[in-house]
Amino acid sequence: MIKGKKVNPEVMEFTSFKKAEHITEQELLKAVADFEAGFLDLQKGIVMHCLVKNSKDEYANVLFAENAAVLKDIAEQLAAEAPFLTFLNAIDRKTVTVNYMDIEKAAVRLPDTISCIEFGTFALKSGDRETLLKISDTIETEYLNSFENTQLHFIGSLPNDHYAEVTFGKDLQKTQEICGGYLIHDSCTPLMEMIDETKMTLDFWTVIA
Repeated sequence: MIKGKKVNPEVMEFTSFKKAEHITEQELLKAVADFEAGFLDLQKGIVMHCLVKNSKDEYANVLFAENAAVLKDIAEQLAAEAPFLTFLNAIDRKTVTVNYMDIEKAAVRLPDTISCIEFGTFALKSGDRETLLKISDTIETEYLNSFENTQLHFIGSLPNDHYAEVTFGKDLQKTQEICGGYLIHDSCTPLMEMIDETKMTLDFWTVIA
């Protein structure tokens, strides 16, 4: 894990994948650690990087940066970096899904200790961005912030009129239970009514490195 300067990140990358069949998890973790030490840790503008895993043995790189220019600079350098190529050889490239998003929240402060992340993507069947963000603020105030488990919550804007909802929690099971409450809590039902369920993904991830 990398924790950079305590500044407000404007962008987030969430790239999910499966490891290559011939690679053990320990070998993957070493490849990630070498990638961090040999490349990512040398880059300016990185706020945080970690590796997470879900219950389906899928992994994801989670990277927060000061702005989009930082992610662009990193992407332009990767092809020539040996630590990245080693990491790339440790994953099943056919399973890679990349999400770059603008964080739709001012003054985001990442928690000092990160345990688990709820990450969902969706499109809207009704309403607009402004309405979505107002509803998100209400969910935080009236629902999520009532739980000690909740560390951070925000909406991210993805390409092609898609969005992401991201929540950091202290405990995986509790985070899952709180997410389940979206279906019944009055402050959350307007969001569920806006979402196109045919274009929705949702999963829970535990930080492993």
